[in-house]
Amino acid sequence: MGIPASNQPALELTFQANLLDEHLRAPLAWWDRLAALTCMTVLALCALAHLARGHVPYDYSNYIRTASGDFSHYYYAHWFLPVFFLLSKLPLLTGYLLWGTLNLYGAFFAVRVFGGSALLALLSFQMFYILYFGQITGIILGGLALFWWEAAHRRLDLAGLGLLIATTKYQLGLPLVLFLWLAADLSWRERLRCLLVPAIVLTASLVVSPSWPLRSLDTIMTNPPNDWGSISLWRWIGPWALLLFLPPLVLRRSLSDRLVMFAAAAALAMPYFQQTDLLFLFVLPVGWTALAGNLGYPLMAAWSWNGLPTLAIVPAWSYLEMIFLRKQESANLH
Repeated sequence: MGIPASNQPALELTFQANLLDEHLRAPLAWWDRLAALTCMTVLALCALAHLARGHVPYDYSNYIRTASGDFSHYYYAHWFLPVFFLLSKLPLLTGYLLWGTLNLYGAFFAVRVFGGSALLALLSFQMFYILYFGQITGIILGGLALFWWEAAHRRLDLAGLGLLIATTKYQLGLPLVLFLWLAADLSWRERLRCLLVPAIVLTASLVVSPSWPLRSLDTIMTNPPNDWGSISLWRWIGPWALLLFLPPLVLRRSLSDRLVMFAAAAALAMPYFQQTDLLFLFVLPVGWTALAGNLGYPLMAAWSWNGLPTLAIVPAWSYLEMIFLRKQESANLH
C-alpha cells in the first residue's frame, strides 16, 4: 500500500500488541534517520530565523500567553494549560525548541504505530509549517498513537492519557479518538476504563476553572481562528459534508483503509480543519499520496494563505482511492 516506514515490513494497522512492538523496535532505516535529522535542523534554523528577526513564533506565543491569562487566541482544552505554564518559565527560544522537539517526536511515534512513512510524513510541507509556527499537531498525533499502543497492551490508564492529549485539540482529536476508541478490540468495560483518566482530569480542570468551556466557546464565537488554511468543505456545502463520515463506518474494508478514509473525511467534513492537520493522514499507510502535501509550497508562493485551501484535493483523493481503487484491488485478489 505504501513505502515502508523503515527496514521492517510495511504494517497494516493492527491491534496486536506483539506486532506493534515488533514494528516499534525494528531498527530505523537510514532514510528515517535522515528525515528526523532534517526536521531537527529545520527546527534549529527556524529558531535562528525567529531570533534574527526578533519574531515570536505565532502559535507557540499564543499558547504560552495563557500563562499570563491571555486566552484571546487559545482554542483548545484548558487541561493542557499546566504544560504551557511550565514552558512559559523557560527562555522563549528554549521553550520553542523543546516544544518543536515534542511535536517531532509525537509525529514520529505516530508513524511507527500507524504504519506510515517517516520519510514522507516528516519531510512534508505540513511538518515544517508546524515546526516554524510552533503548532501542536504533532503532539496530538502522539496522543492518538499512545492511546492505540497502550490500549493494545491493556494499559488502559495510559491509553486514557493518550485520549486526553489527543482531544486537547477538539476539531482534530475528537473524531479520530472516537473512531479509534470504537475500532479498538476492547470490551465495553475496557473502553469505559480508558475514559477514567480523561474524566478525572476534566473534572479537576472544571474545579479549578468552572467556566472555561463557556469561555472557550465565547472566544471561538467572538474571535474565531483564521480559516486561511482551512481545507474543510463545510464553508461551501455546510452540514452536508458530514455525510462523508458514513462510508468509512459502513463499507467493508480493512481497518487501515477505513482509518485513512475516516481521517480524510474529517479533513473535509469538520467545520474547521487546518491543512497542517493533514499530517495525521500522512502518518498512516497512504504511500506516495503524502507527497501531495508538498503542493503547499507552490500554492503558498503563488497565492499565500489563500491558496492553501486547494490542498483539499489531497484528502479528497485519499477518500476516493479508499472507496474505488482499494475496492478494485480487493476484487482482483479474489
